[in-house]
Amino acid sequence: MTTTRRRHTIAVCLGLWTLSLTACSTPPPPVLLSLPLPPAEAPVHLVAMAPAAPASAASAPRFLTVRRVNIPEYLQTDAVRYRQADNTLGEWPGTAWAERLEVGLTNQLALLLRQALPAWTVCDAHCPSVPTGQVLIVNIAPLDYLRPAGQLRADVAWRVTGPGSIPTPVAFGGGSSTLPVTSDTPVGQAAAMSALLDTVAKDVANQLR
Repeated sequence: MTTTRRRHTIAVCLGLWTLSLTACSTPPPPVLLSLPLPPAEAPVHLVAMAPAAPASAASAPRFLTVRRVNIPEYLQTDAVRYRQADNTLGEWPGTAWAERLEVGLTNQLALLLRQALPAWTVCDAHCPSVPTGQVLIVNIAPLDYLRPAGQLRADVAWRVTGPGSIPTPVAFGGGSSTLPVTSDTPVGQAAAMSALLDTVAKDVANQLR
């Protein structure tokens, strides 16, 4: 074997060896995290029946469009982030949201509102343009898992506006919340966010009923 051919063979072998090392060092795909599903609705025979509404009110369809939940820019990602200190953030390794966090929050909130307002049509896209349609806008900032303290800190502000080119406020609410994160894991963080949304949905539903 000539020197040139020997060098070529060695170069090819080194290249194949490098490729095999690269393939072996490829990290595994991340664990996909979602907000936990709320409990299923109770069977009809276990639900307390409310007094019958007047015919005019019962026949009027009611629509609620849930707009995309507004959260801080640094959370609008599929990375699962938490707050390490006042001005620093961290990310859980090997874990990602199954969908961008603001999308998951919106879908979960719409699901909770459908359960809380069975007489309404709740849309997470635009509901049909009808005179009875209303729009829910939710802002949550901050929305931080304060990991050293084991708490989820959130400031919520929401409002429901009526239809029309110049929407008029129908209801509003919100406030500051601090929820315990019982498990210092991405799953525990997601559970606390779900509990926060449950509180928001109940607050909205109580004012719209």
